[in-house]
Amino acid sequence: MPTQSAATSLTATTLTARPTNSHGFHCGRSAGFTLIELLVVISIIALLVGILLPALGAARRSALSIKSVSNLRQVGIGMASYNTERMGFYPIHSSAIPSIAGSKPRWADYLFEYLNNVEVYRSPNLDEREIVELTKPFWHEVSSTNAEAAVRTGAGVPLPVLPNDPAVHGGYGYNFQYLGNARAGVMFNGHESDIIVPTNTVVIGDTAGSAKNGEPGDGGAAAYALDPPLGSARGSGKGSYYEGGTDENTGTYDPDFEYALRSAPAERNNGQAGVVFADGHGSNLNREQIDDYNQDGLADNGYWNGLGNPNQR
Repeated sequence: MPTQSAATSLTATTLTARPTNSHGFHCGRSAGFTLIELLVVISIIALLVGILLPALGAARRSALSIKSVSNLRQVGIGMASYNTERMGFYPIHSSAIPSIAGSKPRWADYLFEYLNNVEVYRSPNLDEREIVELTKPFWHEVSSTNAEAAVRTGAGVPLPVLPNDPAVHGGYGYNFQYLGNARAGVMFNGHESDIIVPTNTVVIGDTAGSAKNGEPGDGGAAAYALDPPLGSARGSGKGSYYEGGTDENTGTYDPDFEYALRSAPAERNNGQAGVVFADGHGSNLNREQIDDYNQDGLADNGYWNGLGNPNQR
């Protein structure tokens, strides 16, 4: 049995091996990181971020692409409802009446009473320039006159006050040449009976608008139209007015051929353009696919004219 002196010595030794801080608590090895450990952790985090960011960006782009096609499908439903009440006639693309606050009745306004959802008429993939150039307030935001009544009378009654943040539409264009072309002097131009192959007839899709200054990528004019690669003689009298995308010398499709007047499909959905067809189905396609029905390397209007005929203008 240890003596009192030995026990006292053992206690002293134990206390000496476990130093205390100024507050009387026992101190051990610090729980913090060393500089090297901290640098290793930071490097691992940076590596993970570098791996995940591209994947997250791709996932976001894919989600927006899916949303855009969903928008177009819903617009297609609104178009079908409009056509049903108009005995099969499609709405005109736009009108020649004076604009109010930069807006005039367009196809989106005619459909609005059938699809009362402002979000679906605007592409979620517009960049900053396109938001300025391609979007306009809905007609009901600027005028108290019904869109079709305004077209019949040639004018609209402005609302007393334009909202500070009016609902806008834009980024989607309508098959102007074959369905919405009113240049022939009639209020309604295209008719469902004109469409022989609804599964392969473009109705609405992403549009780049036609070039305002003749420079590629600066579309701002005809921002609500979607034009075929070749001109249509259907009431427009323009013939080969829209030759964009086709080399005039060889007649072959050239994606780098610059166009000025055509409102071409905009490949803003992961490098593809969203399109809804007359039967209501939507898809993302490359412009080369939309502009070359028989895939022979030559631009044609087969997906646009309702006939599925690449030789029909």
